[in-house]
Amino acid sequence: MKQTWKWFILAALVFVLAACSGEEASDSAVATDSGQAPSTASSDTPQEKLQLTVAVPFVLGAPSGAPMWLGEGLGFFEEEGVDVEIVAIPGKPAEAIGLVVAGKADLAISQPDALVFPLAEGNDQGLKWVFTPYQGPIFGISVEEAGDIQSPKDLEGKTVAMQALGAPFETFMQANVTSDGGDASKVKTVQVGSLSAGMEAMKKGDIDAFVSNQGDAAIAALATDTVIRTLAFPGEVADGFAAGFVMNEDTSDEKKEAIVRYIRGVIKSAIVAQENPDKAIEANWAMYPTSKPTENVEQATEEAKVSLGVSVSNYKKADNGQWGYISPERWGKFVENNGLTEGIPDVNVLFDYSLLEQFNDFDEEAVRAAAKQ
Repeated sequence: MKQTWKWFILAALVFVLAACSGEEASDSAVATDSGQAPSTASSDTPQEKLQLTVAVPFVLGAPSGAPMWLGEGLGFFEEEGVDVEIVAIPGKPAEAIGLVVAGKADLAISQPDALVFPLAEGNDQGLKWVFTPYQGPIFGISVEEAGDIQSPKDLEGKTVAMQALGAPFETFMQANVTSDGGDASKVKTVQVGSLSAGMEAMKKGDIDAFVSNQGDAAIAALATDTVIRTLAFPGEVADGFAAGFVMNEDTSDEKKEAIVRYIRGVIKSAIVAQENPDKAIEANWAMYPTSKPTENVEQATEEAKVSLGVSVSNYKKADNGQWGYISPERWGKFVENNGLTEGIPDVNVLFDYSLLEQFNDFDEEAVRAAAKQ
């Protein structure tokens, strides 16, 4: 697997995104453009290696994002016959999606906001949501444990920080405040470069809360000796879902096959992390040695396990028994709760579940049993 940061493409990406925006995915297998669905070849069968580029909004080596690349270190990508290049744009999920729009990546993972909001505003990016690993929210609003903020509506008149403004961090915060009966327009939002900087700013009183991935918040709190609390989700937000994978709607059959192989590797990696977090952390550090501290390794290991644990605890099957499925009803509720029904009257335009059966075509119990060894 190739790991590249590709920071040099961001300037070009801004131009592409601006041009695309004008300003700022049923569970049964269906035919692809060629009239045939990609094959469901068993992962035990030797396969021709396929190439795939995946954009992720994580720091490479960060435990919270580890299932995205652990398939390399754990051997699942080799088993599936896929050669994966990970392009990392930390803290910028909308730009990760932008790489797919620009043809610089084949797949990206992001919150649904970064797909839904532009479409509701008339900007059809030509994307389809194909798989959701998380059946519940993975973002959270962190506040100091000793503070007086008890629920999202208490953020009125407060300053909330995040690593990037707009969707998905800011829209997530707004949904929490609104669902809790507050006025999101009365919340001041600011951008902070890193979670650690945000935690320090919160301790100083410069900000009152921080929106981020819950696993990242947990590890940053430990690293900065900050005692935090994650605000409880209001009902409508608690019933929501989190990040998923998007691809171009005109993705070729060969790339769809590569996506199938990759996502099976992601699910298997998350299962290993659930069953044997020590094994997952060791594999992560073996892949990214510079992410492993040279001092206080025992404490760092515990911090990494906390972050990884928060992330993979949200990897669950849907109510229909499949990994990755979100019902049209849940999509409809998401769109309605965000006031976007007028812009997206039919939620079926958002997703393409033609690959779900293949994503789920592996022996889960065998993976769990092997992970414990």
